[in-house]
Amino acid sequence: MLTAMAVVTVAGAATNVNSGLKAMTEGDDTPRRIVSFVKEEHTPEWYAQQMTLWRRVTEREPKNDEAWLNLYHATRYHILFADKQEDYTPLTAVWKTVHETMPDSYADYVLTYFHDKFVGIREMDESAHECVLQNMVKAIRMQPDKVELYPDYVACLMMTGDGELMNDILHRWYESGTYSANLLNYAYNEMVGLEPRAVIFTNGDVDTYSKLILQGGKGLFADVQVVCAPMLYSTPYRETICRQLGISLAGPSDAATAEDYDQWIEKAQLAIIGQTGRPAYFCATAERMPSFADKLYSEGLVSRYSTRRYDNLAVKQRNYEKRYLLDYLFETFVPETYEASAYRLNLNYIPCLKSLLDWYKQNDKARYKELYGMMMTIIRRTENIPDEKRQLYYDEINR
Repeated sequence: MLTAMAVVTVAGAATNVNSGLKAMTEGDDTPRRIVSFVKEEHTPEWYAQQMTLWRRVTEREPKNDEAWLNLYHATRYHILFADKQEDYTPLTAVWKTVHETMPDSYADYVLTYFHDKFVGIREMDESAHECVLQNMVKAIRMQPDKVELYPDYVACLMMTGDGELMNDILHRWYESGTYSANLLNYAYNEMVGLEPRAVIFTNGDVDTYSKLILQGGKGLFADVQVVCAPMLYSTPYRETICRQLGISLAGPSDAATAEDYDQWIEKAQLAIIGQTGRPAYFCATAERMPSFADKLYSEGLVSRYSTRRYDNLAVKQRNYEKRYLLDYLFETFVPETYEASAYRLNLNYIPCLKSLLDWYKQNDKARYKELYGMMMTIIRRTENIPDEKRQLYYDEINR
């Protein structure tokens, strides 16, 4: 079963670490492209500066799609990291300006999709939300090579279920070379030990996109169904998953509380497992729901759902010794494009393989030395974590 030490979650929420954040360069008046905080972390002051710089561009070039997109994201991230009251009035103002002055443009379609997703547009009914998705698909077809928006393209296509366009974008994303090789290696090691036709539950963007890119970009693990558990709350995504798996799944009540939502997600996952009859796995980043936490058996970077006990340590040993590709943990020869999350995710190897390390210590000294050295390397290479947290990992492998 799992060790007590918490695994590292790098999902849809920011991993906001104070140390190692990128500082704003004084006197630099060049607007910078705003990318996801999963790839780069910046201070609220940096985002405020970028808001000013990109607004100047929109004033000079009011039809500049790129400028409006960057202004929107700079404003959003400034609110996210600096405004504890979460006043989205400035963000709404940016969207409304584009929506009213540039209707049916690429920027209009994309920012309406973003605003509906991040803030919500009160006047929209169910059919209007569907229209937003379809307009976003139009935007994707308008500019399929806009690399910086591939995460958003894929999130939209996960809901619409357009498999052909999805695979086209995933292939373009992989071929662009902009996605983290580190994260793809990690995802490969998660999926390489799965049984055929497995279902794997993920928790957010990083652990979902990497698997989809392996499938659509590399043609690997095509029989595995990736299910992003938090997205099941979305009716379009839930309906797409049900259609792909040939099952039915009722949505949560409109009046559901946060507690109700957690219980519903738990039931939804169990329903998928029960109705499909497929082998079911959970990523290390996925939340363990109370009623079946004791039915999850760690096989390394993933845990398998099973109602009967089995020798999962033997499977973990097989995965580590014969299936995992691990050279990337020691050295890579490509720039890391997701520096804010890629190395931190590798910390999951420590709690996930700790029981194997303990077994090797008693039974195979050579393997113990090898695995211990790998864990030490991971800890040393991981940046942007507090010293006290780093020490916890050192303590974990030495106890």
